[in-house]
Amino acid sequence: MSGQYDVVVVGVGMLGASAARHLSDAGARVALVGPVEPVDRRTDPVAFSNRVAYSSHEDVARVSRTIDPDPIRAWLGHRSVPQFADIAERTGLAAVNPVGHLWLEAAPGLDLLASADERFGLGCVRRDVSATVEAFPFLSVAEGTDQRPMESLWEPPPAGSVDPRIHVRAEAAAALATGAEHIDALVGSVVEGTGSVEVATDSGTVLADRVLLATGAFSGLADTPAAGLDLEYALHTQLIVHLDADEVERLDGMPSIIAKCAEPLDDFYLTPPVRDPLGSDDRWILKIGAPQDDHVRLKPDELATWYRTDGDPVFAANLTRILHRLVPGLRDVGRWTTSCVTTYTPSGHPFIDRLGDRTVCSIGGNGYAAKCAPALGELAAGLLLGWDWSTEIDRELFVARFED
Repeated sequence: MSGQYDVVVVGVGMLGASAARHLSDAGARVALVGPVEPVDRRTDPVAFSNRVAYSSHEDVARVSRTIDPDPIRAWLGHRSVPQFADIAERTGLAAVNPVGHLWLEAAPGLDLLASADERFGLGCVRRDVSATVEAFPFLSVAEGTDQRPMESLWEPPPAGSVDPRIHVRAEAAAALATGAEHIDALVGSVVEGTGSVEVATDSGTVLADRVLLATGAFSGLADTPAAGLDLEYALHTQLIVHLDADEVERLDGMPSIIAKCAEPLDDFYLTPPVRDPLGSDDRWILKIGAPQDDHVRLKPDELATWYRTDGDPVFAANLTRILHRLVPGLRDVGRWTTSCVTTYTPSGHPFIDRLGDRTVCSIGGNGYAAKCAPALGELAAGLLLGWDWSTEIDRELFVARFED
């Protein structure tokens, strides 16, 4: 770790890796700094060491779509689509599973989504419940209420799901191919000096002209300008279901799904079967989770403790109920639960802002960073490099705020 970099990116998650690729493509000498995740975050000795700053990208799949009730998120998702494809072509690592996306909700909610369809010419298909079940016969969809009957809006491929781990590997590979370096180290402090920024790690000190902090939920772990940001966390439990090849064939054509139901306890998100990255070729994984509206403020060690659990068994039981109703007769060969964390900001959009003369942050995914990671990385890189901020984005919504 000798010499001085143009930019050190702290955090090897979806936002950090995406920004590193944009920076390296622009000709900057980049170091991507962050520790490798433990193999098993529940039992691996590394998971109980002081080196661990968990990343939520260690997951089988996330919903990927353009349709969104928020026009900013829709624009970011749309801008990310060609970048996902370009990165896959450059690296041979395809993160997107283009199976389409299905949104279930009553008419007023779908009207907002339909505006994104019209804006970007996505070719979505809107259906009532009976037509939805006819199109996807393995599903059982609730009718809703007389006042708010359930409908669906289907977005065609390349919507579907994205594998966060593959995407991070692809972004990092693309950055490394254009000269970036990866340093497997945990950052302890980031201090701006007169002519550079000093990044102290457990493997030595790195000097940079500028630093991007993409440290996610663990932004309070080190002594950096990001400590004290106004962040809250949602602690998620997800149900993972193992399927064999025969059941995957029965579910052929299953899209990713988001459902907003008359009863909030019935809301869910689902990613369809993908190959088990840790199992044999004939084992597949389906994931289901649900929104978590209870946001909390936790210290890094408390977040780490949550990551080492299997989640909340009560929440898991509700997910099992939802899944059995949604996919009648689902035949699985095993299931388990996992824990995850979503980082929220007051505006509902990431903090992408300057924290000092030489330090920028890209923190707070707000539950949509996966599908928009390439475009969010572009915004962060552009801020560091002096590019014009996009006119599609309200700059004030991305301004960093600190706890009172």
